[in-house]
Amino acid sequence: MSKTLLALGDLRARALAEIRQQPGCSSVRDVAINRVTDDRSESNWSMCVVPVGNADANTAARAAIYVQHALRRNYDLMTD
Repeated sequence: MSKTLLALGDLRARALAEIRQQPGCSSVRDVAINRVTDDRSESNWSMCVVPVGNADANTAARAAIYVQHALRRNYDLMTD
């Protein structure tokens, strides 16, 4: 199954929306999307939560791992 290519900003917005839907993460302010160039990686991007607002940092980090795993199945980062 082929993955949908998304621009960096679109992937970031989608990931942030998904994280905010996770329990305890509605106040997460932003996520960082990083390009991955390792050919052995399952995807060409990774994600982490940046300022977590009022959310617990551990809760937000677990949500980021869950959302990253879910989104990586369907989306790749568009390259230049």
